[in-house]
Amino acid sequence: MALLAGTVPYQIGPAAGNRLSLEVYKSGLWNGRKHSFTFERYQGSLVYDAEAPQNSQVRFTVEAASIALHDTWVSEKDRAKIVKFALTQMLHADRYPELEFTSTRIAPAGVGQFEVQGTLGMAGVSKPVSVQVTLGADLSIQGSAKLKMTDWGMKPPSAALGTIGTRDEMSVAFVLKPAVR
Repeated sequence: MALLAGTVPYQIGPAAGNRLSLEVYKSGLWNGRKHSFTFERYQGSLVYDAEAPQNSQVRFTVEAASIALHDTWVSEKDRAKIVKFALTQMLHADRYPELEFTSTRIAPAGVGQFEVQGTLGMAGVSKPVSVQVTLGADLSIQGSAKLKMTDWGMKPPSAALGTIGTRDEMSVAFVLKPAVR
């Protein structure tokens, strides 16, 4: 499908094939393992200008309480504890129910490739981030970014006197197919 000419508004939300994930890497005795989370409820808008992609805009909101853990290497009881910890001690979802991203600059980075800079608000702290994005011919959007917990005032958790820990860096990845408004 050829990209549409002019500026076109799109909606972004949960749909078949869409995925918004977060990976948190372990250290110490669990080095090499990771917690794999997804967010189930989110919404956003993309105003896409095919003729001048740098004029496009993205705004995205994620419901913090919609986090789900998909690890198969921890027990069901531990999964519940990990999710509760993420909600109460990391995301502070009771006080900050949403994570928000708003683009500030979109720069071409190759054919169908873009660097999307913007502001990410999480757990009451807003920081600039850079997201690497690939735009498919069908307007599907794939992207990823590396984030540090400490940039948002989060202390990487540890247990067993520090022998089991969590790295500061975490990865966000997504595959989204916007729908025309």
